[in-house]
Amino acid sequence: MKKTIFITLFMFSILAFGQELTDKELIGKSIEFLKVNEKDLLLEKVTLKTYQKEKIIIILPIITNRDNECDYCFDIDNNILIWNKYSKSFDVNYTKKSEWTSDALYLSSLKIDTAPYFLNKTIRAFGLRYSYSGSSRVNPYDSEIINLYYLKDNKIIEVLNNLELENTTGENNGTCENASFETSKSILIMNDKFEYKLNDITIKTKIKNYSLDSECDKEIIKSESIKSETLIFDEKEKKYVLQHRVV
Repeated sequence: MKKTIFITLFMFSILAFGQELTDKELIGKSIEFLKVNEKDLLLEKVTLKTYQKEKIIIILPIITNRDNECDYCFDIDNNILIWNKYSKSFDVNYTKKSEWTSDALYLSSLKIDTAPYFLNKTIRAFGLRYSYSGSSRVNPYDSEIINLYYLKDNKIIEVLNNLELENTTGENNGTCENASFETSKSILIMNDKFEYKLNDITIKTKIKNYSLDSECDKEIIKSESIKSETLIFDEKEKKYVLQHRVV
């Protein structure tokens, strides 16, 4: 009898997961749940990713505060939803008004980052990476930024906002000759000292200044350096704040 019940439950779970919604259906349900206008959705920037097996993170960027005199000038609301595969419903949602802007610099990408960002022994955060780009060939600009969030008591808690991980700037006259560039790339190193408090996060950043040869094929390194900084959780602000610790 017990064996029969186990097999029945097992087959039911397989059937339930076999009826998972498509990305298009999940996006449609998200729009309906938030009661937003589909015309304001930046559809090409919508992103979804499975998280903790039974959950799906959905990012819905919604245009707001449009400038009537500028087609590409507007704000963008950040909407994060967590879809539960088991219950076939939204566990939680989070909205931050005007999280991003579009003008001379535009929002070029949104990515969900589910790397093992353990803030302590039990709390695992997920990241939202977003990139800004410029349209100037003479002064190119690209930047990738990260926010960190974790789930607690059916809420999405933001603990890190607007930390730049990568940056590329340059100056040229339209050709590679006499052009100069600077790049910085950072990685986050999660510390594991505390069991209940939120640990420090170390940021290691590599900075490079270089030019290109006349054929644009080879980098000519002018200088390289590495710096170390530390993010410490501020109990009053309930956010990570930056402290310098130069190595």
